[in-house]
Amino acid sequence: MNSNFRLFIKITPSKLPENIKRFLEENYRNAKIVYIDKRKEQYEIKLSNGIYIHFDKDGSWNYISSDDKLSENILPKKIAGRIKNIMKKHNNAYVFEINKRIEFYRVKLTNSLEICIRKNGELIA
Repeated sequence: MNSNFRLFIKITPSKLPENIKRFLEENYRNAKIVYIDKRKEQYEIKLSNGIYIHFDKDGSWNYISSDDKLSENILPKKIAGRIKNIMKKHNNAYVFEINKRIEFYRVKLTNSLEICIRKNGELIA
């Protein structure tokens, strides 16, 4: 069998890197892991509360989405505060997707607003 066809490997939670386990415990302790896919050194995790998280090879999350509402508190405080203020101005729309890039975060709200914000809290778009 050609190993190129094995794109994803299913693993158990006990096989996750410690920093991923810690992140899940700190932020989603009430959710159960539905599945974990490992591709090379990256992890894709689906939780029982409808949250999907992608972790890079260092075990840092770089993408989170939800079937429902995401807590903006997983963002650094300065950025979370800016996002909360924007949500209030937009009829309390809430976050359902966060994409962490090298220089900024792209946050999508339920009212179709997409916010790009630098790591220092400066709004890009």
